[in-house]
Amino acid sequence: MNTKKHSGNGPAHGNGWVMGLARSLAAALALALPVAVAGIPEPGIRLYGTVALDGAAITAADASVVVEARKSPSGPPIASYPMGSQPAAGNFYSLRINAESAAPLSDPNNVLLGSTLYVVVRDASGDRAQQTLVFDQRGLVARLNFGSPDTDGDGMSDDFETTYFGNALGGDPNGDPDHDGRPNFREFLDGTNPLVADGRHPADRSPSDDRITIAELTDYILAWKTGGTWPVEPALTAPNIEDYVTRAGAIWKGGETYVFDNDPSTNAPMWWVNPPAPGTPPVASALAVVRSLPAIYQPNQGVAVTLGVTPSDQTKAYAAVETPPTGWTVRNISHEGRWDDANHKIKWGPFFDQSSRTFTYETVPGPAASGPADFAGRGSFDGFGLAASGAVRMQPAVQAPPPRLVVVAGNGSVNLELHGQPNGNYDLQSSEDLVAWTGGQTVSVNAQGIAKVDVAQAAKPRFFRLRQLP
Repeated sequence: MNTKKHSGNGPAHGNGWVMGLARSLAAALALALPVAVAGIPEPGIRLYGTVALDGAAITAADASVVVEARKSPSGPPIASYPMGSQPAAGNFYSLRINAESAAPLSDPNNVLLGSTLYVVVRDASGDRAQQTLVFDQRGLVARLNFGSPDTDGDGMSDDFETTYFGNALGGDPNGDPDHDGRPNFREFLDGTNPLVADGRHPADRSPSDDRITIAELTDYILAWKTGGTWPVEPALTAPNIEDYVTRAGAIWKGGETYVFDNDPSTNAPMWWVNPPAPGTPPVASALAVVRSLPAIYQPNQGVAVTLGVTPSDQTKAYAAVETPPTGWTVRNISHEGRWDDANHKIKWGPFFDQSSRTFTYETVPGPAASGPADFAGRGSFDGFGLAASGAVRMQPAVQAPPPRLVVVAGNGSVNLELHGQPNGNYDLQSSEDLVAWTGGQTVSVNAQGIAKVDVAQAAKPRFFRLRQLP
């Protein structure tokens, strides 16, 4: 019987083919799947620079000040440098940040090319300053300063003074070399050029947009009317500050945007105008502010005062202020006027129309009021001020001295003189017993307050008394 042997092409050959196919598929799958490979270290970043906070230079001795690099503004630091931690750095900070070539990062504190970093200065009170930096080149070395010191302590940084005045001590914070009404210190805070006339209206709290919005105008009016404070010069207690208020109102009503125009030469606040062309200055003859009040006053008795204000037909915004005598109280103010107790003024407006108005109020002299009492007030029309005309002074009512009789002797006779109120009239009465009185004799006093009285001879002594007639 013949028996056949299996050759290499039998079942064993088939199993080998299957195993070879499995190995091939596994290799193909391995090539198709991504391989997790950590980024290769690359040349990183070195940052260094100086730090100034509130104008004061931070030195190596200020160990509580730390400079950090972060991947987000409030995220954890990926590198930090406490001031003074490296003696070789002196008063500079020095940050080293490692970089990798590709994600995923082997170290979360490393960065990739193209990343944005947030470099933050903090102290015990928290974050004090921040700048952003884009890592856009390998091996980046960059100087990044924070703030600028203020060597002379005048509120302006050394950089600002050096740029515009030649050296770190060259600028006067109160000076105004460009004559735009903004002192150098304000120009520093606003980031404007102190040598170019480009002052901003104080109501404009976003000076970069050269615009007075309704919100800014409302805040400015409220602060003025209530006697509040304002963060930008001039102070709301400055003389004629209402002109700035009405100018702000006119700018807003004219379209919000404005420019600084001092050609031909003028003064604040008239040099702020709506573009493209300056407005026509108000004609004073078309405006009127007239006060009316009584000629005399008496202590503790109210006095009614009126202030008539007439704008022109071109007026965009107007207001009025009134200052009664010192020590007099004020009440019953019309037209939603406001009493500013701190500055002792009544304030009306601003009004955004061309209607004439008659403002009224009542003022009461104190019990010790005496002597002439002066009133002051003015209107303001689109920034143009006009003092009130009309009555400006009240006199106290004449307090007549009590009448008296003076005995005058002469030529063997005795007569009387009546001393009383000039041009006054009196009823002269007499009595022999101080019980029964007779009268009927009217005595008129001259302009000097004196009248002579003839007294008839009588058998008995007599007594006299006087009654002032209306």
